Amino acid sequence: MRNIVILPAIAVMLAACGTVSENSDVGLVHVAGRQTVQDDTAVVVTETGPRLSNEKQRVIGSSCMNKMWDPPPSKDNAINLMKRQAASRGFNAVHSVTVVNDPAAAAKNCWSALIASGIAYRQ
Repeated sequence: MRNIVILPAIAVMLAACGTVSENSDVGLVHVAGRQTVQDDTAVVVTETGPRLSNEKQRVIGSSCMNKMWDPPPSKDNAINLMKRQAASRGFNAVHSVTVVNDPAAAAKNCWSALIASGIAYRQ
């Protein structure tokens, strides 16, 4: 009888597990769905950055399909999260932006994931 109660409780706890991916649109506790990340920053994406600058930093954003019933990862969410990270660090532009499939998605508890990365700087 005890196992009948414990096993469903463990299944419910695992079903709410989110991702451990850095700067993701899915949190550590996640039941279903994924919110759209709005571009609410003044950060701009440029093709190239300044030639000489001491003030630049790599930034990333990750969109994760954590549950089988979640929508696929979103390129826009990944880019908007990357831009938010740049803004939170005091930058107003990002260059050399790439969006790639995350080869380590399963290790981060995602069925699939997209990673946006770039170099943040001040214009």
